[in-house]
Amino acid sequence: MDNLIKYFDNIDSSFRKMKFLTIASLICAGCVCVLSVGIAAWSSEHARESVYVIEKGSAVMARRSHEDANRDMEAADHVTRFHELMFNLSPSSESIKRNVDRALLMSDRSAYDYWMDLSERGFYQRLVSANVSQEIVVDSVKVDMQSYPYGAITYGKLFLLRESNITSYQFESTCRLVEVERSPSNPHGMMIEKFLVTRNDNLGTRKRN
Repeated sequence: MDNLIKYFDNIDSSFRKMKFLTIASLICAGCVCVLSVGIAAWSSEHARESVYVIEKGSAVMARRSHEDANRDMEAADHVTRFHELMFNLSPSSESIKRNVDRALLMSDRSAYDYWMDLSERGFYQRLVSANVSQEIVVDSVKVDMQSYPYGAITYGKLFLLRESNITSYQFESTCRLVEVERSPSNPHGMMIEKFLVTRNDNLGTRKRN
């Protein structure tokens, strides 16, 4: 009888050991599966952040930063590019229209109204007829990324270039930026709203060399 009891005790002990080993094996297998999926996902994301750029016939690997990492720099560049398109004008109606049309794709009705106001006052027509060019030099763009929509102030100088002289203006403007979908015509994915020229003071005229 004692031998029979010991036999069943051994069976029960072996069953508990097998049960423990089975559960431990399942837990280990689950951990391995989760770890494998995590590593695969990380590797896939890591690979998507790597891009190859062709430079002088050679493929160079570059790293793509996260979308929000340089958003303040993108905002400043968007505002700068808008001003360059809007205010760098040659004495050609076709060139003026081409630049302004591209600028209007980056902005809302406020920029269109500004362009229409200058058009109705004959500003662009006078540039063409007098063979005068206009250039803008953006000194700085301050963007407030702490509140949305993002406020921006642009500081710079405007130059009217005539054959005999150059007239300089101190320039400032304000606007705000809202997020929109990125597109070929708007790669930064931002739209300028409430554009307003707040300063355009004549600094004087000097002769051209």
